[in-house]
Amino acid sequence: MWTRFEIDEELKTKYDELRFSKSTGLLVLKIENEKIILEREEVLPFDEFKETLPDDEPRFILYDAPVKNRVGMDDKRMVFIFWMPMEAPVRLRMTYAGAKNYVRDVFQGISATIQFDDKSEMTLEAIQKRIMRTQGINV
Repeated sequence: MWTRFEIDEELKTKYDELRFSKSTGLLVLKIENEKIILEREEVLPFDEFKETLPDDEPRFILYDAPVKNRVGMDDKRMVFIFWMPMEAPVRLRMTYAGAKNYVRDVFQGISATIQFDDKSEMTLEAIQKRIMRTQGINV
């Protein structure tokens, strides 16, 4: 599939390191000069992290979220979060929307995709519920 965006191999390596690590964390990605780049890595608690997101620019977030598995044990699942604030300029929103599926498809092992446009709705509980629904666990 053709796309005008590039994703650096180093970013793919960072993703694999996060995915196979024992701890939770996240990668914040942004589009810059038609490249998908790593803006930063975070290990902050999710509620603290979300406050660091820009209010007027979209971002892609790869989050290795803590969850309970089917038998109630602690586990992790990779989530693709699409941060799309309503305050972002239309042109920027369109650019990110056009790259969303491509970015999500490049990274293997994603359990759920979630789009947020309001930080008040972006909670760890909302993410965990979405993951559990995708795994067929009633919430």
